[in-house]
Amino acid sequence: MKLRLTGSIVLLSLCLMSSLAFAVTYSDNLVLVVYESNAEVNMVLVSADHPEKVLASSVASPVHISYSQSPDYEDYYAASLAGMGHPGTLAFRDSETILFAAALDNLRKSARFHWPGLKYDDKIRLDAVFVGISGFYEHKDKTLTVDGRTMTKEQYIDKNLREVLKLRNFPIFQHKLLQLDSDARLMGKVAKQKAGGKGELRDLDFIQLTTYAVGYKIRDGIMQDDLVTYGSEGGSYQYGISIQENFLDQLPVTCTASDFNILDLEHVPVLKAMNAMPTVAAYEQARKGDYLSYPELGYSKTEQARLNTTLPTRKFNHLFVRLKNKKNEAGYVGFWVLQQNTVPAGIAEEDWYYGQNTLTECARITFIPVIKSVVEGLSEEGIDKDREGNNVPLLMVGELPVGQTVRVKDALNEVLSEEDLKRMVWLNPSQYRELLAIAGVKLLQGYGYAPERNKLNPEL
Repeated sequence: MKLRLTGSIVLLSLCLMSSLAFAVTYSDNLVLVVYESNAEVNMVLVSADHPEKVLASSVASPVHISYSQSPDYEDYYAASLAGMGHPGTLAFRDSETILFAAALDNLRKSARFHWPGLKYDDKIRLDAVFVGISGFYEHKDKTLTVDGRTMTKEQYIDKNLREVLKLRNFPIFQHKLLQLDSDARLMGKVAKQKAGGKGELRDLDFIQLTTYAVGYKIRDGIMQDDLVTYGSEGGSYQYGISIQENFLDQLPVTCTASDFNILDLEHVPVLKAMNAMPTVAAYEQARKGDYLSYPELGYSKTEQARLNTTLPTRKFNHLFVRLKNKKNEAGYVGFWVLQQNTVPAGIAEEDWYYGQNTLTECARITFIPVIKSVVEGLSEEGIDKDREGNNVPLLMVGELPVGQTVRVKDALNEVLSEEDLKRMVWLNPSQYRELLAIAGVKLLQGYGYAPERNKLNPEL
């Protein structure tokens, strides 16, 4: 018995030593840039030495999570079963790290294309993190009580982001930089970048294509304060209302996944097209009655208990039941369907294209007028000229993938002036991720980040 016990101890020690021996730390002045809009979380991972070369990227939203396998390809492989119900705006986010954690998990999957041997317990050591988050300036000083301690929302989120980074094996040390800022400031920096060069545009207009289309002017390198907006309900919000009123309202109030599959959808091709998406199938896995929370986020037990009394619970197991009450997400899913360029298995080609065309028409009468209003608002006092006498460019900056962008551009060609159309510049997903990384690194440097210092003592 004594011999067996000794052997077990030796074997356990060898296993622990083996585990430690094979754990690897990846570090190369790595910087994580995060954009948290009202609709989703975007992440890019780069080396500060070459920020134009994106090493990995990921997306997480209340409706889906995905990761990029390469700069030009995104894999929508499952629904965000753990992240439903947590929009990006800081105003309502007592559980902001739920989507952040989901995006980190998928960032690791994406990073395996750069580091094929990367394992879950390997550490990706970050030099710095920049997070541009919606509603930051308006709500960062609001207070809440956690574990009997009063703190601002900025302090609360900073603390939780660090804990989740550590838990997900993306450690960032306390003396290294994690900077929170506004999403508009990050998007402004993205818009100013000259693709393929180190210089920046000094004069331009840009539209932030998130849940609400918002326009900005940058003059002599400075972003102006006078925003150009459609109003409180724009963009995909109106698009979502159209989808709800015309299609989703035809579903039973308590529709479940099994109910949906036996409904007669011959007269509703949009629903047939949307039902063919992999996200819908994945939503059927959601268990009713669970809290909409992600396990092991890194919160204290007291804080997790507090969240579990305030977070919503699952009252359904089908995506469309949720979308009937979530206008932003209904619009988001509509655009997600539009970007699919191939007919999914199990759906008739004529139903698929009929559904696609109908969703496109919904966008023409909702999302397109919003963008048109903002473009005309930016131009109403005359289009400014750059130093060479050319019209200043109008950059369209946002999360729209290629398939969606093509359809939006086609519709805008019918309603915008030739002068505005000529100055519009659309970023494709690859360009968007590259410029997001460059912009984040530059903003961090403005806060004092200097990657060359870390080369002197890489163990810090």
